[in-house]
Amino acid sequence: MRLGLAPSEKDWIFVSDAHFTGRDSESMEAFLGFLDHEKNQMGHLVILGDLFEFFFGFKDFLSTEKPSAFSDYLPVLNMLQSLYREGIRIKYFEGNHDFFLHSFFSEQFRMKVDVYPDGCEEKLGRMRSYIAHGDLSNPRQWMYKTFRRILKNPWTYRLIHLAGPRLSRRVALKLGEMSHQKYHNAVQPTPPPAFRIFAHEKFLNGFEIVILGHSHFPEEVEEWIDGRRYLYYNVGDWMAHRSFLRFTPPDRFKLSRYVEELANEEIGS
Repeated sequence: MRLGLAPSEKDWIFVSDAHFTGRDSESMEAFLGFLDHEKNQMGHLVILGDLFEFFFGFKDFLSTEKPSAFSDYLPVLNMLQSLYREGIRIKYFEGNHDFFLHSFFSEQFRMKVDVYPDGCEEKLGRMRSYIAHGDLSNPRQWMYKTFRRILKNPWTYRLIHLAGPRLSRRVALKLGEMSHQKYHNAVQPTPPPAFRIFAHEKFLNGFEIVILGHSHFPEEVEEWIDGRRYLYYNVGDWMAHRSFLRFTPPDRFKLSRYVEELANEEIGS
């Protein structure tokens, strides 16, 4: 345990792609147990998108006039609020299942969460790092990028608001099932190469660390360029791997998986 440290000296925990639907109580309970286990040594929690299968910043997300369509999300959101109140900084990078979250956490839960619609640069210790969900990593997926631009724009957001939480969620969950059948049901023997290529390009642009999600495939890649060491991490997913990345200042990274009985164990051990 790293107790008695300032938040800047405590661990950063990166998680991605839980895709909670409310029908996955075991996975959600494990996630809550993981956050509770880590809270004393954690200074930052970084969520690399797709925490829920459909996450839209509705103004009436917590409507008191009728049962909320998202009441089954509350255990996770209440846990995030509890972590925030204990002084843990939270960053949320929107994924391809996240929409219109820029003021959601402050308005609905009175907590400050740094929300990033796309990737951004971050200083981790002394290292220049690039962090993103990762869904824009493959330049060949131009059809997806076009579809993403259609979804993530003010006009579509207005239509979703008009449709309301219940109808929008039903449609989104159906589209999500189709997406998972197409992209994530098949067992992949090796990680998708596009993410490593993307990371390499970032290294050439001066970033020393690249951290992504989206692939659902935990991965650690070390690359040497002109005698300098560069690292790419894909956090993987919470759905199947229970994987997460730990950064311990000033320069230690560890890709791990959470095992309730053992607290956690290193991937590959």
